[in-house]
Amino acid sequence: MSDDSPAIQELRAALEAARATRLQPDLLRAYAALGAGYLAEERIGDAESAFRTAVAQARINAGPLDLGRALLGLARTLARTERTDRALLHYTEASACLQGRDDALAGEARSEIAGLGDVPGGAR
Repeated sequence: MSDDSPAIQELRAALEAARATRLQPDLLRAYAALGAGYLAEERIGDAESAFRTAVAQARINAGPLDLGRALLGLARTLARTERTDRALLHYTEASACLQGRDDALAGEARSEIAGLGDVPGGAR
């Protein structure tokens, strides 16, 4: 029996459906949704893995908007770990991808960058 919540189970089902049909945009969005679900449940390792897969899919098969959204999810995940230097990198790229495409999300990324207080000195 799975320990996943019903929401995560539904997201996994959507992911499997996207895999079966080989619909790449749906696949990357399914991974991003799965990452968001895991992040909401504080399953940081699972969230990071899902968002990294979404970012990889977006770099190959999507435009800047989908890439920016996936990067923002990855940045938010890493910001909850000790790897704030990596979070800063992904927030910065996400903001650039989202600028002019989803200005509200780009603004969120910039705001969250400002909230990263503990970035190692060499990272900035």
